[in-house]
Parts: sequence; structure tokens; C-alpha cells
Amino acid sequence: NELAGGDDPKVTEEAAALSGEDDDDNDDGSANNNENKDSEIQKEEAAANNDDNCEEGEEKKKRKRKRNRKKKTDTTDAGNANEPEADAAKLTSVEHTVFIEGLPFTSSEEQIRSFFTDLGCSDILQLRLPVWQDSGRLRGFGHVVFASSETRTRALSSEVNGKELGGRYITVKEANAPRAGTTIGAALGGRPVREQPTGCKTVFVRNLPYTATEEDILESFRVCGKILDGGVRIARNHSTGQSKGFGYVEYKNEEGALASVQKAAKPFGLQVQGRPVFVDYDEGAMKNSFRGGDGKLWAKEHGDLRSEGRGRAGGMRGRGGMRGRGRY
Repeated sequence: NELAGGDDPKVTEEAAALSGEDDDDNDDGSANNNENKDSEIQKEEAAANNDDNCEEGEEKKKRKRKRNRKKKTDTTDAGNANEPEADAAKLTSVEHTVFIEGLPFTSSEEQIRSFFTDLGCSDILQLRLPVWQDSGRLRGFGHVVFASSETRTRALSSEVNGKELGGRYITVKEANAPRAGTTIGAALGGRPVREQPTGCKTVFVRNLPYTATEEDILESFRVCGKILDGGVRIARNHSTGQSKGFGYVEYKNEEGALASVQKAAKPFGLQVQGRPVFVDYDEGAMKNSFRGGDGKLWAKEHGDLRSEGRGRAGGMRGRGGMRGRGRY
């Protein structure tokens, strides 16, 4: 009855004490949970900060790599920009060039290149090998330009000079200074430009490749000005139709003719199929019998242009009756 009907004071006090201890334990547990949560939050914040720092570090590294690449690219571009100028100077330098003769007429440019490469002269910048107009075969001599003077010295030595190619012994000599009237002379440029005749719109072009077409010449000369329709004329053999290696370009105005002559006077100024050409003002009168590459009379195809103030410019006769107007 006592247990059911009333409370024992001792029991009540013990229960209260136990209840207080439980509350303390709960408070401690809550505090610990809060501390754990705070710790986790701090860890998350630290991790986030680390991620931010890593991302920032990676971003800095990326920017640094980008700057380094740009700097390297700029340096490379500057070096590459100077390379064409350096190579152009070497192409016209006798200190990098040798003269060769005794070449087999049936050999090819690739065989000549392999001949030097196999003998330790591989840094070839250019091969200048004249060919016969009718057959296209080598004429047996030429010039080789090397990137270094050391390679040129080796080519002149007994290591290369006198060696056999295709049953013939190749002679390698020092090259002479280029002369006016030659391909390399045209490449050198620097020749004086004479005063433009009044009203002259036509230029005379020589040293053309025999395989060059009117379209090839048009493509090279149009940078100097507008060329008349049918204004590119190549002198051809009347029987075979083969190019004679020279021709004429007629511009719409005098400025075009002036620009082409001035440009061609500079080193490697005007080239047709990679071959430097000579350009000069022409003052002759075109023959009525001149025919184009298709065999048709030029006057019938483009005769209406002759009445549009063509003046003294025209030219298929050339100055001096075409004397000295050959390819070489």
C-alpha cells in the first residue's frame, strides 16, 4: 500500500538525483554533439578554403603557364620572322654557295640533293639547276646554296668534290659573284630603276620559266595594279607554241607599271613560279600578227582595247628589235 499510495522520501530524493545526473549527461551529450557539429562545420569550412586555395593556386599556375607560352610563342615568332630574311641573305651570298658541273644530263634534282645529303651536306637551302628548253633535262651544271658556311667548306673538300654520280665525277668549285642578266642577279635586286617614260603602262618581263602560263604571270603581277583583260602576253615559238622565256604585262594605268618595275628591282621582288624575273618599261608597239597561247590573233580578241588610249605602251617588238632579250 505504501508503494502504491505514497512516495518514500528517500526514494524520491534518489530519483531526483538520478534524474539530475541524467539531465547533466544529456546536457553533456548535447554539448558534445554541438562541439562535433561545430568541428565538422570548421572542417568543412577548412576544406572549402583549401579547395578555394587550390583553385586559386591552379588558376595562378594556369595564368603563369599561359604567360610562359605567350612569351615563348612571341620569342619563336620573332625568331621565325627573322629566318626568311636570314635565308634570303644566304641565297645571294657566295659564302654559302658552290658551283657544280659534270652532272649527268639524265639525273633529277632529287638525285642531286641526295648526292650531297649522303656525303654529309644536308642543309641545302636551294638548288639552281638550269635545264634545256626543249627536253627539260639538266644542262650539266648549276649552283647549290647551303645554310652554313661549314657545309659549303665540306662540299668543296675532297670528301665531296670529285665523287661519282651516275657514272660521272662531280666537280665542286667556289661560286663567282652573280652577274646582271642571270636568275640570281634578278634575285639580288638592287639595280637602278630608270625613269618611267611618259604614258607608259606596259612592262617587259624576262627570265620567265618556260612552263609559266598567262595565269601564272597574272597572279604574280596583279599585286602591283589592275591589269587589262588580255594584258599578259607571252612571246612564243610560232611553230611549237613554246614560250621563249619573256613577255609583256599591260596595266590599266601608269602607276601599275611603275610599281611592278620598282618591286622587281628589290631582292626577290617579283617571282613567277618561284623564279625571280627582270622587269623594265616597254615602249615598243605590238605587232598585229601577235597570237595568244590559244593561237588566236590577239587583235581580234582584244582589239577594242587598243582604241582606249593605249598610247606608246604595248610592246611585242621590244626595244632594239629584241636584241639581247633572250632568256640568259
